[in-house]
Amino acid sequence: MARVLGEERQALRIQDPMSGSVITLYYRRPTSEERVAYQLSAFRIEGGERRFCLGETRLKFGLEILTGFGEGDFQVREEGREVPLDPARHPDWQARLAEHAPDLVSYLAQQVFEGLRLAGREESGRD
Repeated sequence: MARVLGEERQALRIQDPMSGSVITLYYRRPTSEERVAYQLSAFRIEGGERRFCLGETRLKFGLEILTGFGEGDFQVREEGREVPLDPARHPDWQARLAEHAPDLVSYLAQQVFEGLRLAGREESGRD
């Protein structure tokens, strides 16, 4: 499938290891400034020592670009029953995902900010 240039809303479909279902995360493209900040925040100097902070960086920037998710992809308990997490009814939906699904949010950031890879000759279609 081709990349559609200029599309505002992007989607990443992830096989969730916890539920076994495919979850769709919607996100916006990061700005150039965010891409630079992501790279710079992966390491921090504390007490003269270099500290690796990639986990924190992935979660922070994943939340910044996350704009939504597929309908019914997340459930929450309310009054003893499961209901779909809905941004219209649950304004704290990002905080809930940060607390209960940080692996998915971090994976989003990893794929968007770090996910480029080189295609081999067979994959690229070139000889």
